[in-house]
Amino acid sequence: MYKEYLQKLENLKGKELKGTELKSKRIDLGIVDELEKYEKELDKGRDELMQFATDAREAIAKGVKEMNRLDSVHKVAKLRLADAETAAKDLGVKLPLKGVKGAISAYEQQKKSLTKVLK
Repeated sequence: MYKEYLQKLENLKGKELKGTELKSKRIDLGIVDELEKYEKELDKGRDELMQFATDAREAIAKGVKEMNRLDSVHKVAKLRLADAETAAKDLGVKLPLKGVKGAISAYEQQKKSLTKVLK
């Protein structure tokens, strides 16, 4: 495409042109250069977007794997907490379980929003 414009410009050199016609031909050549830059930018951007999409898929897969692992930890922690609370109640003692309860509660709340993102 660019070569065609160069050929046209060479053909016009032998002819007498008004200043506006020559300016018009220069604008056409400038447009071709600009379009080639856009083409390169779009190709580069498309490649980057594909890489971002691949990275996002990989991150989501890792997130799903980690959520599955934490679901198991959460389940065991809740069972152990219930056992510990029952044993402490039977013995009439208080155990410092506030941190564990907070961690379980925080996970349950975050899991709701993360499930929407990861699945």
